[in-house]
Amino acid sequence: MKDKMFVVPGSFVPFNDTVTLLTYKRLRNLDLDMDVFCFKGKEDPSLVKELEKDDKFNKFNITYTSDLDWSVPRNYPIRLPISLFLMNKYVDDALKEFEKDNYKYLYTSIVPGISHIAGRKIKKKHPEVIWYASFSDPFKGSPYKKTDLSDRSIFYRIAFNVGGFSLYNDKFEEAAVLNADKLIFICEEQRDYTLKQYPDYERLLKKSVIYPLTFIPEWDMYKQLLDAPKVNHKVKQAVHLGRLYGLRKIDSFLEALKELNEEYEDLDQKIVFHQYSEIQSPDVKKISDYGLEKLFILHDKVTYQESVEIMKNNDVLVLFDTLMPGAEIQPYLPSKIVEYLMLRKPILGICDSNSPSYRILKEYGFDTVGSDKETIKKNILSIINDDRRYDYSLEKLNNDYYDKLLIDR
Repeated sequence: MKDKMFVVPGSFVPFNDTVTLLTYKRLRNLDLDMDVFCFKGKEDPSLVKELEKDDKFNKFNITYTSDLDWSVPRNYPIRLPISLFLMNKYVDDALKEFEKDNYKYLYTSIVPGISHIAGRKIKKKHPEVIWYASFSDPFKGSPYKKTDLSDRSIFYRIAFNVGGFSLYNDKFEEAAVLNADKLIFICEEQRDYTLKQYPDYERLLKKSVIYPLTFIPEWDMYKQLLDAPKVNHKVKQAVHLGRLYGLRKIDSFLEALKELNEEYEDLDQKIVFHQYSEIQSPDVKKISDYGLEKLFILHDKVTYQESVEIMKNNDVLVLFDTLMPGAEIQPYLPSKIVEYLMLRKPILGICDSNSPSYRILKEYGFDTVGSDKETIKKNILSIINDDRRYDYSLEKLNNDYYDKLLIDR
């Protein structure tokens, strides 16, 4: 008879979210039977199709509780009172569900963080269970919590603070770091930034595991990236997909582009940049003031499938990283870096040397990485003439490579 794991992640696939996919990828290769207890999120039809073809999904028995949008009010601050009730109910009900069977392992996830509170309650009553706590971003000491909201509406400020309280509360992280048996991180920088804020770093380090971001090669959503043909437009098309906010600053990039535009009259006949999704109003103003409307074109947010087609059909991929130049460690790693690497296209990384993105891109042979104006100018000029399809092994990004990383039996 197989050992069993109780998975209490807050949310789970086929709700499509960076963290739900992270949870599924970390667990799908384990030779265990798994019972999942989670909030009910909106199903993604494309993800449902992937899971229907994935035999490893059959080992997950899912029990749903209340609606995710009511339970975690990240976009609905008026729902906070009922969400507090539903989150506390989730913790109590998770313990009841756990006690219905005999579980050797327990798994929780940092988003939504109430998952870790449920894990702590279960662990306190059943200390014999082996608790694996998963992390995606640091909560304690997060610079994103200090975002300047002075130019935002009162509603946005309320929503931001309610979301921070219900999703990114320091207490959620502390509950797992101090009580779980194993701590799972996506990269060394995230692990060190998180754990160095707690006493006894060396002890915490010993119970930590690095499980990196990965792709599932059998899934169509990844196959189309692996099989994407090489493109080579006469005017290089460079694309960034994702929000530009907070510490994803583009000041140096815009200044570099402005100077290059002044130095090369035909720059827009060599390369054009595209931004899909949210961008801050001060940056939009700079684009206008610098006369970059033909060089840095703004687009609305697109669906995931649309983003895949855009990445496939552009020449250059741009990564605007979180910039923390004065910090010892920058712990944030954007999940899109895996998709970028799968496409083997030239990558322009606007990254500081203290970040995981910088380290990873360098390890894969990309030299067009840096965040100061002069480096960005040099890298843009270099990438204009870069028609390579990069050649490197994707073995360590393949989800199947980590089949025994968490539980080697």
